[in-house]
Amino acid sequence: MSQVFETIVINAGAEYTALNFFTHPATVEGAPVRKFTDRASDPESNIVSRDSNVTRAYYSIGSVPNRIPGTKDLKGFFSFLSGLAWSFNLTSPRTYRGNLINYPDDGRHYKTPEEYLMNQLFPLPSQVGRNMEYVYEDYQIYFTLYLGYYEGQNVHFGVGPVYGLAFYRMDILQNDTRVSSVKNEVQDLKGLRVLFEYNIGQYFPDTILYNAYFFAEITSLGSMDGRGMQIRNQVTTANNLPAPSLYMTMTTYRFGVRKELQLSKEVHEKHEGPAYPPLKNLPSAGLPKKEGEAQTTSSETEDPG
Repeated sequence: MSQVFETIVINAGAEYTALNFFTHPATVEGAPVRKFTDRASDPESNIVSRDSNVTRAYYSIGSVPNRIPGTKDLKGFFSFLSGLAWSFNLTSPRTYRGNLINYPDDGRHYKTPEEYLMNQLFPLPSQVGRNMEYVYEDYQIYFTLYLGYYEGQNVHFGVGPVYGLAFYRMDILQNDTRVSSVKNEVQDLKGLRVLFEYNIGQYFPDTILYNAYFFAEITSLGSMDGRGMQIRNQVTTANNLPAPSLYMTMTTYRFGVRKELQLSKEVHEKHEGPAYPPLKNLPSAGLPKKEGEAQTTSSETEDPG
């Protein structure tokens, strides 16, 4: 088996995720329209979601950060490559529910460009505007390239970009009626990760936790290019026109324990002795031996001298 995949990692812990959906501002004659009713709005985007913060237990399967083969002992100009590492992760499916506010508009009909512009500049408040509920579910597989990775005896730290894919489905409901449903969609993942690990297995050397680590990580997806991950939908405006594109950013804070599972045994040479030396102090060691075995063992342990 390849050295990279000699071990896999099972992560178990808790995560806190902040999910935001937004659109880029509408344009009139090429100029973006900024809502005057929202003083804190970003001129680059319009937030259209709320109630998207979720805390839950989770699990995933992945690999420990691995040095790029052949770079550990490099000297001179290429010595910076020794600080690179990578890992992969496959997450469990997760479901998020929340509300979309005034998306794709506040529900008012318009007949002229002037009415459309006024509706964009002065949307109705969320209490009386158009409100819809979304249900978003995905699972992700991605690779992390740590551009800086420190590996001490008991402490690991890394930071670097994330690349991968998300497989998702999304339903949008209005007044208990499903107005949009997309399934089995694929979305590129781009983001940034910061990872910290501490070896708690050093305190349990003779247990199954001998190579367990406490970890804390922050992963921000859809924020590298400032545009977010584009999410396909089938919603229409109040005038039955196509809705503007819906984008998403996801920031996840995780902490828990990771456990390494060995997938292959180490190479063993004959001169090193038995590959698996006899184990002692096991429950089976206290079982009474048969009468023949007891005599044989007794004669073998007698001092011939």
